[in-house]
Amino acid sequence: MKKVIDLNKNVAQLCKLYPELKRIMAKLGFKDILKPLALNSMGRIMTIPKGAAIKEISLSKIIDALIDNGFEVINIPETIDLVSEQNELDHNDDTSIIMNVSHQAQNQTLSDKEHLLKSYIHRLTEGEDLEIVKEEFKLNFSDVSAVEIARAEQSLMREGTPLEDVQKLCDVHSALFHGKTQAERIAEAEKEVKRSAKEEELNKVTSGFDADISKQTAKFMKETGHPLHVLSLENHEISILLDEISRLREDGQKVEQLEKQIKKLMTIAQHYGKKDELLFPLLKDKYNYPGPSDVMWGVEDEIRDSLRQLLNHEDGLEAEKAFSAVLKRIQEMIYKEENILFPLCTSLFTEEEWFAVARDMPMFGPCMIEDIPEWEKASKIKSSSWTEQNKVNLPGGSFSTTQLRSMLNTIPMELTLIDEKDRNCFFNEGEKLFTRPMMAIGRPVYSCHPKRVEPMVRLLIHEFKTGKKDSMHIMSEKCGKTVIINYYALRGEDGAYLGTMEAVQELDQIKDALAKGKKGPIKL
Repeated sequence: MKKVIDLNKNVAQLCKLYPELKRIMAKLGFKDILKPLALNSMGRIMTIPKGAAIKEISLSKIIDALIDNGFEVINIPETIDLVSEQNELDHNDDTSIIMNVSHQAQNQTLSDKEHLLKSYIHRLTEGEDLEIVKEEFKLNFSDVSAVEIARAEQSLMREGTPLEDVQKLCDVHSALFHGKTQAERIAEAEKEVKRSAKEEELNKVTSGFDADISKQTAKFMKETGHPLHVLSLENHEISILLDEISRLREDGQKVEQLEKQIKKLMTIAQHYGKKDELLFPLLKDKYNYPGPSDVMWGVEDEIRDSLRQLLNHEDGLEAEKAFSAVLKRIQEMIYKEENILFPLCTSLFTEEEWFAVARDMPMFGPCMIEDIPEWEKASKIKSSSWTEQNKVNLPGGSFSTTQLRSMLNTIPMELTLIDEKDRNCFFNEGEKLFTRPMMAIGRPVYSCHPKRVEPMVRLLIHEFKTGKKDSMHIMSEKCGKTVIINYYALRGEDGAYLGTMEAVQELDQIKDALAKGKKGPIKL
């Protein structure tokens, strides 16, 4: 059978037909052809004549080498104009980006990955099948660490790629971790080493990072009470519930018959809350990793919305499709947490930061587990409180700092103070409808809100700073209770902006008293 090289075909097509072509071309000077990432990006738009022009390698030399290796070469151009070929490439924006990258260091750079990620986003936006993109993603990123994927993702957002488009990659990421993993390959080479089933499972989920980070993440996930141990316990229970739902659906039960399971699944909000309020702000503010927060928080919102809609959805084909989709997204989120988020946090967070996360985690409540286990190591660290007896002197009188603390904690409102630099600087103590983790103190208020809410927060504070508004009041519902959320601009005697105060108050008992026309003492 003849082996025919058509010079009008791109390099990727030819290498797919004849894998040995990669070796031949590499010997001629096309070293990047051996890299899957380069072949699947540049190779898709590059022909051999164009590549010869760019590399300034004689096309006749390439043709001779192909013939010597048993190929027949067709569609040979009469002449090759190096300048015109280069100009043609320079006028093609996408190709120019790729060619610039090809002259960089041999190791694939962030720009290579960004280019491929952009192409995936575009294809998904155009409606290409998710599974096809997943397979290509898995091929091109099989040797790239999850940290680099997160960096490429947030770089896209910095360039202005719409968040909703970047979120389409969230489901694609998990494809990287299905199938044979690095840990499994190591296990094959070291069969004499007997690992427990749990250790194998942990090695699988951390395979996207180097061995040290994988090992440390696995250790944290097994250490009783460590935040990653708590989150992995919850993921395990979520997975059990997903399996139960799958079995019931296989037995013929429809959406309307699974209301109990859907309601239980909605408690996943407590699991997501731990990530949203404790891990994401630290990643975003201190370590400049907004990607996990912006992308995963948005997907979590969609999951919660989908579950709420299912409870009110009429039975039918559309409801079944929606149910299948949300179950898949939840499972993919588990993979993304354990393969990207957990190791990323492991590689960055200090022990003191893990202690702070563990301290605040109980306020979010357990998700599908009986209680949040205590981390013995962290429990020995006592949080300090300010109990000095200094006097605070004001025009209306004076009091001690101890009295001030008691007074602020007694006011029947959840109080938050944001300073003039837009950083959280104070929360009063006690149980709250709106969780306020202490580790958020000192951080920008914007890092404590999902991406979709952040613009509204920025606008309100801007209007307070410019004097356009002095307050705003929002009626809302939280945990089945009616609340009013009050925002006030704080100003000095000269009118200068000092910060913003948020005061949240429950209204149900007040509403009840007003409705009954009660006079005198009432119970609040």
